[in-house]
Amino acid sequence: MNIGASTSNLYPMNTEDALDELLKAGFRTVEVFLNTESEATPEFASNLRKRADEYRAHIVSVHSYNSISESFLFFSNYQRRLKDGLIKIEEVYKAAFIMGASYVILHGDKPSAPLSDNDSAKRYEMLYDLGKENGITVLLENVVNHRSGNLSYITNMRRLIGDKAKFVFDLKQCIRCSLKPSDVITAMSGGIRHVHISDCNRQHECLIPGKGIVDYKQLITCLKENGFDGDIILELYRNNFSDVSDLVMGCHALKDAIK
Repeated sequence: MNIGASTSNLYPMNTEDALDELLKAGFRTVEVFLNTESEATPEFASNLRKRADEYRAHIVSVHSYNSISESFLFFSNYQRRLKDGLIKIEEVYKAAFIMGASYVILHGDKPSAPLSDNDSAKRYEMLYDLGKENGITVLLENVVNHRSGNLSYITNMRRLIGDKAKFVFDLKQCIRCSLKPSDVITAMSGGIRHVHISDCNRQHECLIPGKGIVDYKQLITCLKENGFDGDIILELYRNNFSDVSDLVMGCHALKDAIK
């Protein structure tokens, strides 16, 4: 179980520069958040892989740039748009594979989309199968204002597509959804492959680890009891910290808390 950081922490810094900053700061487990279509090319992916290799670091996951439009691309009734969307997401899968990543992270469908929960889950299965064809495991992240933020949707998805339902557990999104972390972890039990971590208190839903009230020993124990043995990635918003050194301190605080 490694602790790392996402390039998204440093948005809107260019993705490659954000990666460099994390590598220079000592992170050796990294998630890459692609921010635009031109970053999902073999050339760009090879460049990021080279940068990580120079530090003997591992890009473990890639967050798709089209998370804001996934419901529009993949979960509508317009088949031509779906076909075009699958071409674009396959480019992301191929780029992630070049980077050496195991996972591509999606936010998935929104409650306002036209598909039923059952049809939505089956459409997600299509995305998962395409990922497997490209050497990638697709993970659904629990996100506020998305169907993945609803425990009944997660439960139903697991019933319908079984072991293909794999997840990212995001702590801050639990807070934003007003859900107990243990309830989300239980709903995802056995399917969690990746974790996005942060801290919080009564006033702030996203803080550097060590600056809030999260009981990390309890959280990690719950994750382990539900089959998790993957990487833990610090993922915050840029206004939640001052400098990359804060991310490093957060990483150390987390390591100390879960010894």
